[in-house]
Amino acid sequence: MTTSAVLLDRMLQEVFNEPDTARRETVIAEVFAEDVVFTDPERTVSGRADLAAAVTGLLAQGPGFVFTPAGPFRGVGSLGIRAWQLGPPGGEPVLGGTDVIEVVDGRIAKLWTMLDS
Repeated sequence: MTTSAVLLDRMLQEVFNEPDTARRETVIAEVFAEDVVFTDPERTVSGRADLAAAVTGLLAQGPGFVFTPAGPFRGVGSLGIRAWQLGPPGGEPVLGGTDVIEVVDGRIAKLWTMLDS
């Protein structure tokens, strides 16, 4: 079974940092449950297609920016948590936050993103 630490890493690097739509959608199908629910301060979406559209929109807001982990993985049971930062490669971050996932049957079933103030 895939661990929540591995799923968080793949989500960050291969989904939220992936500019190629087709590659991103392939990983979304591998990492996320079909009926995934993603909630951030601006929206709640359900399903892989709506998640993919939300990620595409987020990437368009900061072209060239990358997400990097900003601390260790933490988790218990089916939950995983990791802080992250967003900014230009090698530059100062412009945004930070924390992702919380719930894993069901080896895939991310729920994803909550909280932004730092």
